[in-house]
Amino acid sequence: MADKKIFISVGDPSGDMHGANLMAEVLKRDPGVKFYGLGIHRMHDAGLHCMHAMDDHAIMWANTLVKIPTLWQMYRDCKRFFEEEKPHLAVLIDYAGFNIYLARAAAKRGVPVIYYVCPQLWAHGSWRIKKLRRMVRKMLLVYPFEEEFYADSGIPFRYIGHPLFDELSKREQDDALVNRLKAEKGECLISILPGSREQEIAKLLPIFLRAVEDIHKRLPQANFILSCHHARNLDLIEVITNRFDFPGEIVVGNLPEVIEASTVCMTSSGTVTMEVAAHLTPMVVAYRITPIAYFVSKPYIETPFLCLVNKVAGEHLIPELLMYRNDYRWLADRVVELVQDKDRRRHVIEGLAQVKATMGGPGASVHAAEEVLKMIDSGS
Repeated sequence: MADKKIFISVGDPSGDMHGANLMAEVLKRDPGVKFYGLGIHRMHDAGLHCMHAMDDHAIMWANTLVKIPTLWQMYRDCKRFFEEEKPHLAVLIDYAGFNIYLARAAAKRGVPVIYYVCPQLWAHGSWRIKKLRRMVRKMLLVYPFEEEFYADSGIPFRYIGHPLFDELSKREQDDALVNRLKAEKGECLISILPGSREQEIAKLLPIFLRAVEDIHKRLPQANFILSCHHARNLDLIEVITNRFDFPGEIVVGNLPEVIEASTVCMTSSGTVTMEVAAHLTPMVVAYRITPIAYFVSKPYIETPFLCLVNKVAGEHLIPELLMYRNDYRWLADRVVELVQDKDRRRHVIEGLAQVKATMGGPGASVHAAEEVLKMIDSGS
C-alpha cells in the first residue's frame, strides 16, 4: 500500500504543540504515515511537510482584513492539495475561523475530516452544528461538558481529555528557579500573562499595567513579573511597558515556573487559564474587545462563562470579565481580594483542584492517534 497521507492544520502555538504530540503518537504506531499541511516549528520538527508556516497567522478573526490575501492563497493551496494528492484524512486542530473552511473544502473532495480541539459552539454559534455535521466525520472532544452539548448533534464524537496535560506531564519544572523567584520576590508575587498573540498583547497589556499601578499603591509589599511567553513578542511588550512605571521585571519563557511561584496571575483568557489551574494558582481573567464588537456579539454569546476553567467548574470560581472599556480598577480590586481574603483564596484553590481532577491526566494524544489510524484503516 502507498504511504498514508494525512493533512493536518493548526493556526497558533498551542495548536502546534498539540499537533506535534499527535504526530509523534501516530508515527510511533505507524512510521509509514506522512504528514502535510499547516504548522509551526514543533510540527515541522516532528516531520511535517509544511505547505505554509503559520508563525505569522496566529491572529484574532476580528483583525484579519489585512491577512485576507495571504489566507486566501493558503486556502487555495490546501484545496489543490485535497484534489491532487487525495490524502487519506484531514485532521483540523482548533483555529475554527480558518479550519472550518478547510473542513468544507476537504469534505467536498471526499477527504474525511477529524476535528480535534473543536470549535467552541457551546459558547456562541450553536446553530453551526448543522453545518459541521455535513463536513466532519468525527469530533475529538477535549472538555467533559462538550459530551452533553454534542450528544444530539448527529456527529460521531469521542471525549479524549485535554492534550495540554500530555505536555504538562512531560515538562520538568525548574524547582530551583521557582524557589529563587519566591525568595527574591517575597510572599506576594503577582504575574502578568498578556497572551501570545500580538493583537491580544496590544489590547490587554496596557490595561494590566494600569491595574499594576493601582495594586502597587494598595499592596506596597507586592512584587511583579511580566511573562513574555515567546521571545518574538519581547519588542512589543517592551514598547508598551516603557509607557508605564512598571515596578517589576520581564521574564522571557519559563512560564510554568512563573505560574508556580505566583500568588496571583492576571491573565488573558484561553488555554493558558487551564495551565494556571493545573498549578492551582489563583487568577483573574480578562478579554478585551471594542465597544462595537461587544454590543454586536453579546446577543450571540450562549454561555455565562468567559473562562474555560469556570466552564469546567460550572461556576464563577475565578474572577473574569469581557471588557469593552479599560476596566483596570476592576482588575486591581479582584487581584487585591485574592491576596487579602484568605477564605476566598482557599475556595479558589480548592475549586481549581477539583477542575484539575475533572480534566484528568495525560493520554489525549494517544487517544487521538488511535482515532486517526482507526479512521484511515476503516477507509482503506
